[in-house]
Amino acid sequence: MPNPIGRVARLLNPRLVKVEERVDFLNQQLMTLAVHEKHDMKSALGARGAKLAPDDPDPMLTIDLGKSYPIESLFLVPLLSNSEKLKSILPKCFTIEFSEVEDFSEHRVLYSSMDRYFPETGGKPIKFNGQEAMARYVRLTVNQGHPRGKSEIFGLSEIVVISNGYPVSFGKKVSVVGALNVENIWYPDAITDGRMPLGVWEGGEWAKESEKGDLITTGSQEGEISWTVDLGETCDLDTVILYPLEVREVLEAELLPEKMEIQIRSGEGDDFETVAQWENPVPESNQPTPLIFPLNGRNARELRILGKRPRNLGDKFLYGLAEIEIWSDQQNISESKPVIRDAGGVQSTIGSLTNGYASARQILPVGIWLNQLHDRWRVEREIQALDPMRTQMASESELNATWGSAMMLGLTFLIPVFIVERRRLISRNQMDQLRKRIASDLHDDIGSNLGSISLIARTAKKDLVRLHGPEEVGEDLDEVESIARESSLAMRDIVWLLERQQDSIGDLVARMRETATRLLREVNYTIDCESSKTTAKLSLDAKRHLFLFYKEAIHNILKHSKASEVSIKLWDIGDKLAMEIIDNGRGLPTLQENQKDIPKLIAKLDERARVLEGQLDVKSERDIGTRILLTVKRSLLIAAPAIK
Repeated sequence: MPNPIGRVARLLNPRLVKVEERVDFLNQQLMTLAVHEKHDMKSALGARGAKLAPDDPDPMLTIDLGKSYPIESLFLVPLLSNSEKLKSILPKCFTIEFSEVEDFSEHRVLYSSMDRYFPETGGKPIKFNGQEAMARYVRLTVNQGHPRGKSEIFGLSEIVVISNGYPVSFGKKVSVVGALNVENIWYPDAITDGRMPLGVWEGGEWAKESEKGDLITTGSQEGEISWTVDLGETCDLDTVILYPLEVREVLEAELLPEKMEIQIRSGEGDDFETVAQWENPVPESNQPTPLIFPLNGRNARELRILGKRPRNLGDKFLYGLAEIEIWSDQQNISESKPVIRDAGGVQSTIGSLTNGYASARQILPVGIWLNQLHDRWRVEREIQALDPMRTQMASESELNATWGSAMMLGLTFLIPVFIVERRRLISRNQMDQLRKRIASDLHDDIGSNLGSISLIARTAKKDLVRLHGPEEVGEDLDEVESIARESSLAMRDIVWLLERQQDSIGDLVARMRETATRLLREVNYTIDCESSKTTAKLSLDAKRHLFLFYKEAIHNILKHSKASEVSIKLWDIGDKLAMEIIDNGRGLPTLQENQKDIPKLIAKLDERARVLEGQLDVKSERDIGTRILLTVKRSLLIAAPAIK
């Protein structure tokens, strides 16, 4: 928030306000876009070419798409490497052409830089609008590369051609004039294999732990594993895409089987036929990008990924996959299909391999993903250009406002500002004093009265026993004492909720521990807080609803679950705070057992979650227990900073 001088400066300089509003808008845009990451690839880096002598023809890359498509967009993905030399071999000047005939006798120029150097992008993808032009062949001609002595060289990681949102260039054949090939590292087909140093095609929502693919340990390096997808009907399969599983617990690794086969069969009684094979060209190296296997319309009902050799990490042999996509007619037909994993004859149904999530976030169509990365580059460049301008304009405007205010307005201006600011502080202090007085009154007056009621009930009960009075009256006195005691405890919670000095997440956790000590004294329980934001101040409403959500969940466990163990945990998930409560009790009743109890048990929890604008996830299994997970964006919980 600008200081008073800053506010005046912005009133006198509308250009500064417009620049700041534009920067804020651009920063909001960045929060919605996929993140540009750098991954070090060991194989299939892309394609390189060279013009070895001045009289040699210009190097060219030509992609045959197999048939004509309306081209929506084309992306060039530059190399991204730790080597400074490799960073700088994006062609300086180039031309991109479309054609429906192989010899390009009829063609359309999509882009030509002529004699202008194309700017370096720092590894960001470059987008060209295809304007729905029909083309079967795409050609990139390098008019000028990077000088290396008398030669000129160039290199690219990937060329991605998008039609109707689908990457029609993946797996297509490439011909090169002036190629510089290195086995398994630089070769023409590596420019259409879908492998890019930008990583996995993900963005959007964060994946839950149960949505992060499949990881299994085998006893030795000889153990095999298979994942089989039944498509439900026979289809013409175009492409299979396998996403690596990220492991971040001890060793950082991106896992795929070190050696595997793609197999298909048309009917249940048929044998599986191997249609593709893959072996890690650099054994035991990470695979940070999806693997793409073109099947070119092979007909099948079932597809199986056969892992023939696991990845060795330390003393473990691991198989891992994050997601399986099977594409037919530009649609992912494996989405939500169950996957049968067979590991040493033990079969399991895996639902997390076709749920649309990679290891961290939701999978995006590659066209949308590249488009977001390109937009991020454009937005970041604009912010970089505007930031120095904003800083200079703000500095100059605030300096001018300071001198102008001192010379022209003087005390006439300063006194009203001082009065307004002082009134705001006085008003805030009055509110604090009111909260303290209410808390004190509750604690001293009502608390004292409740204590007196409880004491009178106990004394009356003793007199009743001594005088052999009616048992019904004794039961009523027990109930009065119980209600008074519970009301006193509830009043203590209300007093705590009003206390401004105990508004942090850490204070909430401390109160949760105190409440658990009181309510769960006959249950084995644990409370863990792994949040890194324990000093952050909560708003009054957020503090109240979080604590009451927690109390309601604990009361449900005590009343209904008959649990002997309870686990309570708070931690961070991205920009969210998560609260998880797990018990080993009876679980929620099924719908067949009781149609009415289920909504009653979770209605208050759901209401608190909605008020907090959070997400509630309740999972329960009969005689196993119940898991309650509440996730709320931290920005909705944190109190506005105090005015000083």
